[in-house]
Amino acid sequence: MTSEQFKTFWNSTYPDTIPFPPYFKQDFQDKWFRIHSLPESKRYAENDLEWDILLSRQNKIISDLIGNSTILFIVTGEFDFNGTFNSPDFLDHELFTDFKFTSLEPIDMHKINPDEYDKETLYRPFIAKLNWINSKYDRLLQSIANDEIRAFFICIDKKYLIAPYDGGMDIILENPVLKDIFKIKYEDWLSSNPKGL
Repeated sequence: MTSEQFKTFWNSTYPDTIPFPPYFKQDFQDKWFRIHSLPESKRYAENDLEWDILLSRQNKIISDLIGNSTILFIVTGEFDFNGTFNSPDFLDHELFTDFKFTSLEPIDMHKINPDEYDKETLYRPFIAKLNWINSKYDRLLQSIANDEIRAFFICIDKKYLIAPYDGGMDIILENPVLKDIFKIKYEDWLSSNPKGL
């Protein structure tokens, strides 16, 4: 997928937000829900049993949402403060080296949220294609769960956004009805917080 193809897809499908997961909850409230990766909303796995639970949950819900052997796109990125971003060194991480990333159009974060970001603060996203196979990307999911790297997935065919983080996974589905179906199906993995956090 080229940068222009991505821009066309994103602007036609998600015109009211940017490809940056911290904004997904507020911008997709009617289609968003969150699962927690561990029982009792524990944030980080500390032993093999907890890693088994975390990976089992994340693989299960992703495969349930999109199926196995399905094309996804992975999006990651990095901040550029004051034009100091010279090369995407973070893409040299061993878990990213198998992907062929394409640079996307930089996002002016000050324009999006001037109260939080200084002028000349850009977010530079990158996208790559992958074939989702259950358990194939466990090391990637583990690294995200440990907050070592950050990335989210897009299923273009179904218009799903799947954003794992250190503690769980934010999921944005195509419509509120579908969201409610999956929330009921995975109600044991939801937060007890009334806001779903």
